[in-house]
Amino acid sequence: MIEVEIKLPVSDRETAEKKLKQLGFEAGELAEELDLYFTSEVHDFKQADEALRIRKRRNVRTGETKAFLTYKGTKLDKVSMAREELETEIEDGDTGVRILSSIGFREDSPVRKLRQYYSLGEMTVCVDQVDGLGDFLEAEILVSSEEDRPSALQQIRELLEQLGHSMEETTRISYLSMLQEKSAGKKM
Repeated sequence: MIEVEIKLPVSDRETAEKKLKQLGFEAGELAEELDLYFTSEVHDFKQADEALRIRKRRNVRTGETKAFLTYKGTKLDKVSMAREELETEIEDGDTGVRILSSIGFREDSPVRKLRQYYSLGEMTVCVDQVDGLGDFLEAEILVSSEEDRPSALQQIRELLEQLGHSMEETTRISYLSMLQEKSAGKKM
């Protein structure tokens, strides 16, 4: 699958969520997520503009927990975060971490967030409160082929306009990179 995604810093989380509801988006799961990223001596994911992670998700309302192993390929364009995404649910996130560590992968900086999921049709929008970074809105559509990517990106552009934003306000920098830059004292 190809994940067509944008990330937008937001100054007012409540207003963003209110606008999404007005546009017909349905609120879904409210989750605490811990993303554990990995790299290795053999393959530098950051240098390759790729990502390997285990996500541990806890539904705030039900307490249900899930874990996912995800690989994200290199970005496919210069305006969004579109990339190939391969993801599978795993039974035990801690065991997944131990397996990767046992075969030479090492953990990078963790990313913790409170994420409210919204959906409308094929689009998922998440409003995130990221520890150490603030609030963001992510919009994504999963497509099965490269030919479908431009149409999905156009739908996301239209949503941004409806929310009073533009593609120029988005960022292509991952939460992981933002946190690493912040801890290194660099300006974002």
